[in-house]
Amino acid sequence: MSEKQFAQTLWAFRIFDNDVEMSMSTRETSNMRNHFITLGVTSVSAGSHTDPGGYAHPDKELEQFHINDGRSAAEMEKMIRAQGYDVIYKDWDKTLR
Repeated sequence: MSEKQFAQTLWAFRIFDNDVEMSMSTRETSNMRNHFITLGVTSVSAGSHTDPGGYAHPDKELEQFHINDGRSAAEMEKMIRAQGYDVIYKDWDKTLR
């Protein structure tokens, strides 16, 4: 599927249901993720590792899939804010009251 076809599919879902979650993983290119921010993406990943135990012991040889956008959370936040959007790192609380 091309990036154009992917975009068309995602936004068909957005038109159908404006409450649908749209997540962009680090599998997509930085260019694509930059542009999708303006189109209603609800969450983006950053600083991801796809290898087992990758946050503690990075091993690129065990990578489950290739990361196309290796920006850190701080870099993603800067890009999102530059486009005029707020960044929310957490909008839930696992503590039950």
